[in-house]
Amino acid sequence: MESSEPTPTYGVAELLEEAARVVTGAFPAPVWVRGEISGLRRTPNGAAFFRLVDAESDDVSLEVAARGMVMREIDLSLDRAGVGSLRDGVEVRVTGTVGISGRSRFQLSLLDIDPAFTLGRMAITREEILRRLAADGTLDLNKRLPVPPVPLRVGLVTSRGSAAHADFLDQLKRSGLRFSVLTAHASMQGEHAPEAVAGALQRLSTVQVDVVAVVRGGGSKLDLAAFDTEEVARAVARMPVPVIAGIGHEIDRSVVDEVAAVPVKTPTAAGEWLVARVQDFAARIDRARESIDEQARRALSRSETALAGMAAGISGARHAVAGQRDRLDRLAEDITQRSRAFLESRARELDRLGDTLAVLGVEPTLRRGFAVVTRPDGSAVTRAGQLGSGEKVTVRFTDGSVSMTVESE
Repeated sequence: MESSEPTPTYGVAELLEEAARVVTGAFPAPVWVRGEISGLRRTPNGAAFFRLVDAESDDVSLEVAARGMVMREIDLSLDRAGVGSLRDGVEVRVTGTVGISGRSRFQLSLLDIDPAFTLGRMAITREEILRRLAADGTLDLNKRLPVPPVPLRVGLVTSRGSAAHADFLDQLKRSGLRFSVLTAHASMQGEHAPEAVAGALQRLSTVQVDVVAVVRGGGSKLDLAAFDTEEVARAVARMPVPVIAGIGHEIDRSVVDEVAAVPVKTPTAAGEWLVARVQDFAARIDRARESIDEQARRALSRSETALAGMAAGISGARHAVAGQRDRLDRLAEDITQRSRAFLESRARELDRLGDTLAVLGVEPTLRRGFAVVTRPDGSAVTRAGQLGSGEKVTVRFTDGSVSMTVESE
């Protein structure tokens, strides 16, 4: 059966008022909602507007608006908690009243934000990234690279002209060492910071440097959120040279700190580490030089002592040789004298023999009336028994020789 009552016709304003009453009636008290911030914008008077996106469904979002006075209080609360200023991509838990905006949209009027939730979500995300990096072996890739002993060629990822940039370079300049720095500029905070930092690292991976330093000054959790992203962590891990992370965390360590070969607290500390590394090598060189010099002096001293001993030995040998030479000279003189005396003695003896031969020789003997009997072979016959019958002999007289034949008696 059809109703006899006419169907009501609403004016636009009336419909919106009715919808607002229904919504207000359904949510009479403030509600808590969690989601990810998207499209954040602020007005000159401090008001803020953004969409709260459902983490499980990107196409579902809630309009959020905050008056300037409320937003200032929220900003102060976030700063005190160390979260920092809101930005797109941050997960938050907010509370506010539900209603219909003047643009006919379902809207949450922001009253407060839970800093602990945001910090907790960031910590959970950080732990999940670290687990993934550890599972595929990425976590320790950069740490396993050997750090050069003299890292003078430095690649630097930072915001050019920032305080961090100046502090890092000041440490290197004041050292007086010959550092060469190639800076790759990158935005170090904000929605596009991860992409910028990863790109800067990629550019430096193609040039000849000894190490790469990634430096940024201190800030809130959200200011430094780029260094807790998987994109930047993997870019650091893939670098072909050791990475020094000088991120301004005073207490917590970022994911980049866990991946980098050398994590330090600040940009200044990163510069100090490099200076200390080179100075330590220079000191070891100086110590080695001093040790070599000392060893050389000791070796020289030992050699001088040995040479002095050898010189003394040579001097003694020279004296011994001189003494032997004197003995040889005396021996030579003695041999000469003895030889001369011996020869003179033999000469006198020969003279006596000559005189004897002159008296007793063959010719003198023949002249005295004797004769010499010899065989045909020239041998002398001194006894009669030496001859046999018929044997021929020669008898020599002073005036000639006569051949004879022996006859028996």
